[in-house]
Amino acid sequence: MSNVDAAKAAYDAFGRGDMASLKFTEDVTWSTSDELPLGGETKGRDAVISNFSQIPEYWSEFSVTPERFIEDGDTVVVTGTQKGVSKKGGRFEAPFAHVLMYRDGEASSGEFYGDSAKALKALEN
Repeated sequence: MSNVDAAKAAYDAFGRGDMASLKFTEDVTWSTSDELPLGGETKGRDAVISNFSQIPEYWSEFSVTPERFIEDGDTVVVTGTQKGVSKKGGRFEAPFAHVLMYRDGEASSGEFYGDSAKALKALEN
């Protein structure tokens, strides 16, 4: 399985809410905007999955739709659209980019880049 195939499978699993099927190394590091709930740097497979599993506590609807996968060796860059409806009813839609590093078919790190200002505004409204 190529790293792009692994990334596509991960997005499919995440979209179904199937966190158990996500393939992370035990020492994975996931980074996102510090100011967001669940943001900052998360280390370890169980911690990252726990973090992802908490998203419904903030969002009544949340999706990350990949549109483009770019592979360079062990790195996969994914761009797409992120959407959410907060528990308070605020909405946002924004482009995102993920930089994923793979080791032996599992993600060993992930960096998330998105419009955190739009997400925060949606959480406040």
